[in-house]
Amino acid sequence: MDRVQHKEIEGWFIGRGVPHFIVDYSARTDIWTRAIPLLILAYLAGGLNALNLADWSAGRNIVAGGVTIAVLVLGWAITNLVLRRPFWSIPTEVGRPELAAFVIGPVVPSAIFGQWGDAAQALIEGVVILGAIYLLAAFAVGQLIAWAIRASLKQVRMLGRLLVRALPQLLLFTVFLFINAEVWQVAGTLFGLPYFIGLVIFFILGAVFVLSGIPKMLDDLDDFSSSEEIARLIVDTPADGLPVPDIHERPLGRGEKLDLILVSTFNQAVQVTFVAIVLTAFFVTFGFIAIPLDTQIGWMSADTTNVFFTLTISGRELVMTESLIRVAGFLGAFIGMYFTVVLSTDNKYKEDFAEDTAPEIHKSLAVRLVYRHAHAQLTTPDNHS
Repeated sequence: MDRVQHKEIEGWFIGRGVPHFIVDYSARTDIWTRAIPLLILAYLAGGLNALNLADWSAGRNIVAGGVTIAVLVLGWAITNLVLRRPFWSIPTEVGRPELAAFVIGPVVPSAIFGQWGDAAQALIEGVVILGAIYLLAAFAVGQLIAWAIRASLKQVRMLGRLLVRALPQLLLFTVFLFINAEVWQVAGTLFGLPYFIGLVIFFILGAVFVLSGIPKMLDDLDDFSSSEEIARLIVDTPADGLPVPDIHERPLGRGEKLDLILVSTFNQAVQVTFVAIVLTAFFVTFGFIAIPLDTQIGWMSADTTNVFFTLTISGRELVMTESLIRVAGFLGAFIGMYFTVVLSTDNKYKEDFAEDTAPEIHKSLAVRLVYRHAHAQLTTPDNHS
């Protein structure tokens, strides 16, 4: 296995959402380096937090913006010089010094202008964003979502059949909830963090149902009957042509198991999200057409609600309100949880889903086996003598 094939296989793992299959998968060389574009954008956005568009004049904001960008660029350059890299170079490895500069750099402009509250906010946001970027990059979430979307498109007919069976009862139940005053009093008056927590509760309940069936589906997928089976599975992959080992078992690490769980769940998550978004859009449209502003306010027992825009058709005033969107989103999240339960308990869907997803996971595990065998051969003392 040469270096080019080695990189091709590792890229193949990342593209299929199993980056922890890579030997010696490292935050310094594998995770943060792929996240450099996101780090740069977040770095600039955090520094520009020093601007005060509401209270400062346009000229002062322009000057502050120039100072902010100069400070950020200077911080980048100083970090490169300290680490003995070219002045404007983009790092090939991202370690603690670069991460410290990412967190501290955006704080400096706010401190220069005496905006200590903004400086503290920039520091907290930097730490939070750093954690979010790490998780997104570590588990190749972008590639995982893309793979899940492609897989879901292959299963659209199967999903359609299930949706046709579940949709009539689902719509009958949820439309009744949508025109229920108590639902509007609860969901229509929720703001900020409490509303977000309510949506997350539905997500967690749905995730529990999905995860409960994953271990059973993953059983025996890393077992291979023969070398011929492995050789057949790696055809048309970057590992094609590598020697197949006699040992057909290599225990999975914690990160690798988590990768497989995410691969198995993201496919269903994409499908559930699609259904939830479509039905949320249905409720927004239905409410916009059928429920007047006075009725919405009366259901919430409120004095008023934020109106985004109005439209008059045939003498009837149609209103798009913030409360309508919140109620529709709340019911959409509930529908997502309900549909997740349907998917998890429908035997025909589980069989079809396993038939489509299990072979892909089995192929990835076969490539992992061959790749790790080839990597071990390269790193043995005999090959370096």
